[in-house]
Amino acid sequence: MLNHAHSTGSLSDQTTRRRWKVAILGLMAFLLAFGSLLAQAPASATEADAAAAPGVTVDRVAGADRYEVAVNISKQQFPERAAFAFVASGANYPDALSAGPAAASNAGGSLLLTTPDALPPVVQAELTRLVPSVVFIVGGPNSVSPAVEAAIENLPNKPTVTRISGADRYEVSRNLASYEWYSTPSSTAYVATGQKFPDALSAGSAAAVAQAPVVLVYGPATTVDQPTEQLLVDEGKSTVKIAGGPNSVSAGIETDLKSFSDSVLRLGGADRFEASQSINDDAFSSSGRVFLATGLKFPDALAGGSWAGKLAAPLFVVPSDCVPQGVLDSIEDLGATQVTLLGGEASLSPAVAALTPCAT
Repeated sequence: MLNHAHSTGSLSDQTTRRRWKVAILGLMAFLLAFGSLLAQAPASATEADAAAAPGVTVDRVAGADRYEVAVNISKQQFPERAAFAFVASGANYPDALSAGPAAASNAGGSLLLTTPDALPPVVQAELTRLVPSVVFIVGGPNSVSPAVEAAIENLPNKPTVTRISGADRYEVSRNLASYEWYSTPSSTAYVATGQKFPDALSAGSAAAVAQAPVVLVYGPATTVDQPTEQLLVDEGKSTVKIAGGPNSVSAGIETDLKSFSDSVLRLGGADRFEASQSINDDAFSSSGRVFLATGLKFPDALAGGSWAGKLAAPLFVVPSDCVPQGVLDSIEDLGATQVTLLGGEASLSPAVAALTPCAT
């Protein structure tokens, strides 16, 4: 099994990992107690848009910047406290994407973003409100600096701070995937490229519903890297779902996955928007709520993936000025009555809020 990354409390061996599992499971009851409340949380902190179709309400979670957007999502997701919180860099996407399914698990918590060198005041205030017992920092010191770590350690409730890191985005992703976030983890794993964000973003909520990780790989490679193969084998991930087409995760990786996995399914399409539809159509047969995020810029949607996963709702990436017809069809087929936009009008225009179809 892979060694775990540095933390303020050592998690480098199997014994400590099992202890963490016990600690995590011990707090599940607290989180589940709020589950029904979260699923029906009102949109009081969102900007409401006019209904775009009969029986469908559209609302929007926005903010002054990516950090406030994540905070506003956290307030919607956790109107009371959260036993756990995750903090990842908002300057880049990989670590937060990998953290999404973990944050969406029954043992998960709020996913917040930070600048690399300083904890934004709005994020510090949200962590103070949440009173988490444990804060997981996702990423190494170049992504989230020791100064940010110290600021979190010095929050009023003095939470335990654990850093999950690695030499690069891929090792961080593997180290996250090797934790036992779920009481009954599945035999499924999603694999997505770490070179682009949309496929992994779409896969995040789908993976959370399957109680599965999203493992980032170097998509252009011709084979699966050895550490990823070892992780998938050691963790018993006999079913692998590839998020994205061969331009995202190569045909060589797909072939290699088939050599040691019982089932490999590629969920792709002609572009990132069709891939998003394929991922969600595979994972969801019904959902009262759907999330939309721009497929062109990553910041606003990073924290939204874990929220969607927590609510067992799909997250579709869409253009900034229209909604693909396939997504509109999925909204209808799923029976969704609420569509939540992640980000302000610079990310998703009023045309998206009106569920305007893209020109064919």
